[in-house]
Amino acid sequence: MPILYESLFDYADLHVMSLARLMSPGGYSDALAEAEKIEKEKGIPMTVEALKPVHFKFTEYKLPVGDTFISLKENVRFYPVGIFSTDEDFAALKWYEGAKVEYLYDWFTKFVAVTKEKSATMTPQPVFKTSFTFTVVSETPKAKVDAWIIGYVVLPETMREMPVCR
Repeated sequence: MPILYESLFDYADLHVMSLARLMSPGGYSDALAEAEKIEKEKGIPMTVEALKPVHFKFTEYKLPVGDTFISLKENVRFYPVGIFSTDEDFAALKWYEGAKVEYLYDWFTKFVAVTKEKSATMTPQPVFKTSFTFTVVSETPKAKVDAWIIGYVVLPETMREMPVCR
């Protein structure tokens, strides 16, 4: 797994897709296959983008602490593959199906040797087609953690760079 440097936050829009491909080449090919499948079945031109704050109606590459419920729009899929973080207090990312209907698993973070960055255990890698909740666990009370989910969003081409949730 590559070491993720804090300067990456400054250039995240430019590098997040290539970083995600390095972390999970299967996740990217799975997202492409899903885009092709939807395009073929429904006749809607589809694309794959790296997850950006705008997709979840956020304004920055930081995750809110606590529960975040996401209800995806029609013909949208979300493929999370990992996390990059420079927040020493970020402990885990918990995943649930729906509005915490079914607990799936945790992605725990741990320090990377010699650096202050943390990496996350990224298996299993879920695929979300309707709604899900993720919970950001911080060891100290705060509103946000300096971390971001590396992942892919499959969406119609007409929704590029737009929110994918209701």
